[in-house]
Amino acid sequence: MSNGASRFGSMRAADTDRIQMAQLLTDAAAQGLLEMSEYEDRLKKAYAAQTIDELDRLSADLPGIATTAPASGPGRPAPSTLLLAIMSGFERRGRWNVPKRLTSVALFGGGVIDLRYADFTATDVEITSYSICGGQTILLPPELNVDVRGVGVMGAFDRDADEGSPGAPRVTIRGFSLWGSVGIKRKKRKAQQ
Repeated sequence: MSNGASRFGSMRAADTDRIQMAQLLTDAAAQGLLEMSEYEDRLKKAYAAQTIDELDRLSADLPGIATTAPASGPGRPAPSTLLLAIMSGFERRGRWNVPKRLTSVALFGGGVIDLRYADFTATDVEITSYSICGGQTILLPPELNVDVRGVGVMGAFDRDADEGSPGAPRVTIRGFSLWGSVGIKRKKRKAQQ
């Protein structure tokens, strides 16, 4: 962590420290060092951690996983991104860096934004989704906090997004659908083969 020395262990953890630990745990799960259920349990604890000590304990038993911040560290959010599907489709799946602002447009097309395996580079993320005669699906992991503010006009914009875990990133989803849909679904992660 940013202050990984043991004498700093009781220091309060910053959002960047929690995000970095989430990324380290994701690395460990991808390498097969953690079962999916244990990964999700540790991830919830990482987002709820108040001190550096609590974060360090989450990776202490993982061989070869660095617990100190690299020089480049997760200091800046990924750049804003536009996902566009005009009579076509887009998919954002697997491991990718979620920007602070993401805009998606489906015009006579469709798309999938899967946040279950993604690395968050900011604690507050804004997704603006527009679907016109098209459809989009946004897949959320169980711990993510979500605020939905979209509108469907002769179409659908899901509003079913319950609270996640304390301290986990918050995603605000806004936008509209016209003769289309924006579906928002919570889905557990699958074990990696």
